[in-house]
Amino acid sequence: MADLFIDSSNALASAEKEQRKISQKEFEIKLADINNRYSATSGSSSYYYNQQKKMLLETEVSSYKNQRDNYINVALLYALNLGELEVMRNETYSRASIALASICTFLTIQNIHISLSYSVIQKIFSLSSILTLHPSDFFSLRQSLNNLKTFLGI
Repeated sequence: MADLFIDSSNALASAEKEQRKISQKEFEIKLADINNRYSATSGSSSYYYNQQKKMLLETEVSSYKNQRDNYINVALLYALNLGELEVMRNETYSRASIALASICTFLTIQNIHISLSYSVIQKIFSLSSILTLHPSDFFSLRQSLNNLKTFLGI
């Protein structure tokens, strides 16, 4: 079970690295826009160079976003699987709630709205269903899952 928590944390750390790359490239895009705005003329070679550079940067950003979203989906799968195991084993302390809260916090702070994979959506509903069978137990896990569902609009 510790492996699932570590795997979820590692996937989230990878998503955070991708987010830093995205922020850096978005900053470079803004610099290219500023350069274009203050270029001597729109016909200058620097204008076309900046446009080409901007297009390349936008492609990189798109690639980084896809990779980040993949890491987030993986982190969620690990955390949700951990949650199911904790409920099956009737664990009193939930690491899954910590993992889910960390992921939700990251998504909220960065204002990331991702497309969830089908398997993640299925796991969210599966864990929600399992938790309804234990109405007075697993409060922190239930709370973290509800916060995640609220943020994701599920």
